[in-house]
Amino acid sequence: MYVPIFRYLKRKWQLKKPFPAEWEKIIQTKVPVFHSLPDELRDKLRQRIVILLSEKHFEGCGGLELTEEIRVVIAAYAAVLILMEPSDYYGDLQAILIYPDDYMAPVNEEDEGGIVSVGYETRSGEYWGAGNIVLSWGDIKRDIYESRHGHNLIYHEFSHFLDDRYGLTAGISMDGEAMRDDEWSRVLAKVYRRLIRESRTGRSSVLDPYGAKNPAELFSVATEAFFEIPDQLKSSMPNLYSMLQSFYRVDPASWRA
Repeated sequence: MYVPIFRYLKRKWQLKKPFPAEWEKIIQTKVPVFHSLPDELRDKLRQRIVILLSEKHFEGCGGLELTEEIRVVIAAYAAVLILMEPSDYYGDLQAILIYPDDYMAPVNEEDEGGIVSVGYETRSGEYWGAGNIVLSWGDIKRDIYESRHGHNLIYHEFSHFLDDRYGLTAGISMDGEAMRDDEWSRVLAKVYRRLIRESRTGRSSVLDPYGAKNPAELFSVATEAFFEIPDQLKSSMPNLYSMLQSFYRVDPASWRA
């Protein structure tokens, strides 16, 4: 995707400078995925961290004191999804809003009679189509340092942005029918129908059953599994793994354990 010349030159200037020692210490000690990456991808990760921290606005909410650790950790995991993207680094994304833990968000619900009720629900993160991503730092820490079940809130919400940007799940209906005649839509639709069946019957799945909510959530939980538990996903759903490998242009199953 085209990058304005002034942005290209600014990036080139920024990447000539040494990677900050403080940031290096953070990715070495607080970003476990860094140690799994091949050496050439580690360099790409550093470059994308520099650019994301320069071009995106990070803001602490709900009393959260925004630290360099928080900024670098979020930027690092967001960068993993775009390691092979040459220039479009979440181009329309403007701000990343971070709460200390789960937060209350307003919701509007319409019943079968068309009556709309307004309320609140607890959330750990969300993607706003207006160009903002909201995250819970508490959930991020639990996912990265405690969970071994294929969850990663940063992957989840940033993949929603990619889905929205590229229309990745636009070809799948809510009941799991492929509305476009392409392999991507057919594979995702088949996996979506399978996850719906498994969630209804209580069968275990390599994918979080939350992905049965709608095709967009399917893509995000699939992205989490692709990067967090790649061997399990590749074994259980090889066609889905192959499609995600083609999209992200990396092969996490081949990375260091």
